[in-house]
This record gives sequence, C-alpha cells and structure tokens, in this order.
Amino acid sequence: MINSTMKHYQSILFALCGLLLLTLGILVYQVYDSGVGGRERCKREAELSLKSAAELWVNREFDKLGIPFYYEGGEPKTKNKVRRMVLAEGEFVVEIDSVKEAKRLFTSWMLGTKANCLLLTNPSSVDILNESWQKSLHKIQTHCASAIKVQLEFPDGEKEQLMVGDSTLIIDKYKLGDYYFDDMYFLKLSAYLVVPSLCLCVDWGETEILVCLIIVLFSLCAFAFVFLYNKKKRKSGKKHNSDDLVSYFSEKKYQIGKVIFDEETLTLTFTDQSVSRCSPQTYKLISAFVHAENHFLSNEQIVEICDWIPDETGVSERRRVAISQLRKLLDKHKSHVTLKSGENDKKEIGIYLCVEG
Repeated sequence: MINSTMKHYQSILFALCGLLLLTLGILVYQVYDSGVGGRERCKREAELSLKSAAELWVNREFDKLGIPFYYEGGEPKTKNKVRRMVLAEGEFVVEIDSVKEAKRLFTSWMLGTKANCLLLTNPSSVDILNESWQKSLHKIQTHCASAIKVQLEFPDGEKEQLMVGDSTLIIDKYKLGDYYFDDMYFLKLSAYLVVPSLCLCVDWGETEILVCLIIVLFSLCAFAFVFLYNKKKRKSGKKHNSDDLVSYFSEKKYQIGKVIFDEETLTLTFTDQSVSRCSPQTYKLISAFVHAENHFLSNEQIVEICDWIPDETGVSERRRVAISQLRKLLDKHKSHVTLKSGENDKKEIGIYLCVEG
C-alpha cells in the first residue's frame, strides 16, 4: 500500500533524480567543452612559445658563430607584391603569399637573414630550438611533447631535411602547422605537438563547472537524506504505530480494539478465536486504516487504495459496497470495531475506523 505521504516522498525523489540527471548532462557538456577549449588554447600558446623560442634561439646561436653582421636601411617602406633575391646563380623572384606571411616565425627581415645563415652553416643547432621550445611548453602544460622537421629548399633546387625530437610524433595527426624562417619561404619548419587528453585540459575552476558540481553534490546529499528519512519513517510507522485505537502487537501484527490484524498472513483474529482471511481489497483497506493519520481515509483515498479509476462510472457505488462488506465482516464477529462516515480537519469526507464499547 502506498499512501499519500509515501507518494509525496517519491515525488521528491523523482524530482531530485531529474535534477541530478539534468545537471550531470550539463556537467559532461561543460567538461567536454572546457577540455576542447583547453586543448585549442594550449595549441595557440604553443605556437606563440615556438615563435618566442625561435627568436631567442636564432640570436644566441648566430652570435656564437662570430660572423660580423650589419644591416642599414630598415624594413622596406613600400609594399610590393614580390620579393627579389640576387645570388650568383641569378635573380630569384617570389610572390608574397598572405597565408605564408602569417606563418613566418620572424617579422623582422634581419632575423630571417640570420636564421638563413645559421641553418646553412650549423643546421644541427635546430636541436637546441626544439629543446628550448619543449621547456617553454612545460610551463604551459607539463604533458606536452614536441618534434620539429626543418625543410631547406635552396634557390638552386637542392633540398635538405632535418628532424629533431621524437620521430614518432612527426605525423599529420600531431601537426601543429608549417612556419617559415625567411621571407622567401625557402626555409620551412613543420612543428608537431602532442597535447594532453581532454580531462587534463579542463579548467575545473570555471564557474559553470563549479556550479554543476555543487548542484550534483547537493542533489546526492538531498536524495540520500530523503530516501533514508522516508525509509525510517515507513519502518517506524509500520512497527510502532500505537495509539488509543491501534496498538503495535508484534512483527507486522496490530491490535484494533480486541481484533488482531496480521499483515503477513492477511488475517483477522477475533475475540472468539475465529480467524477470517482478508480478500486483497479488504486487506488494502484495513492496512490503510491502520497506518492512516487518525485512522481516517477520504473517499478519494479509498478509490486510490482500491486501484479504481476516479472518473469511472459507478466508482462511488463500488466504494460504498467495499466499505459495507468490510463493515459486515467486522460486525459479524461482534468485534466492536466499526467504520463511521465523517469529515477530517481538511474538510475531506470519508470514513473513520472506530472502536465502540
């Protein structure tokens, strides 16, 4: 039998479950979105650190060569669509590519020239660039790993390729991008980066994630409290529901006046020691009267207990017949237990379980 109080608790539990599931769904989305955003942010910061490490590397390593370097005149003031370079082999012309321009490691023509000279004279120094970049990455995210591939394409058509770092990382899956040392696009650097998993890139301090975690924790605590309180309430209500009318007799047995009601065997034992077995409907009604507040059941509660459809035709007559049959059963053995029509404090019309005499 599920009384209105139990249904009230069940409604609360269902509401808490709904809130918990909804919040968990939002939390999973927020964690995933934060992780994806964290990985993208890590890649952007890695690109900036690569440019910074490259500038530091080219200045230090070029100075070690001891080659005098002087340039006067600054950067060209006029914007041209092409760049020209004159070598012994002849003049080389390269069209300015806006996409490649955005991927240049150095905005300064002078640094590009230094890098060109450095890679031609000491290409192995690229190892130092990768080590410097790796140190910068560890400041961003300790679980990052990097590798570099440098492709040297000389004006005469000769090509050379250098790979530093973990060679297993030099695949398209881990490619961060292609970058250029010089403004003629002859010296290309391909950077490879392994970023951590989504979980390691999540910003657990984000307001949305913290709010979801608090709501989940609150829902779990509230769910556990309501569940345990309801369980305790039902247990105490069934075993210790004693008053002037109904007394707790023993395990699942109650004494109504001088009648013993056994919920386990579904029987009524009267003063003359006669035993009557309750029908399913009779059992539901007696059990409901025993556990109800003031042993009162409203007409609507009786319909609900008997599993009838409230708006069904003839339900009022069925209710009267059911109460009449229960009343006859109690009167048959002169139990002094009876049922009386009445009204409770909420102005609900129904039936009281009473003991006379």
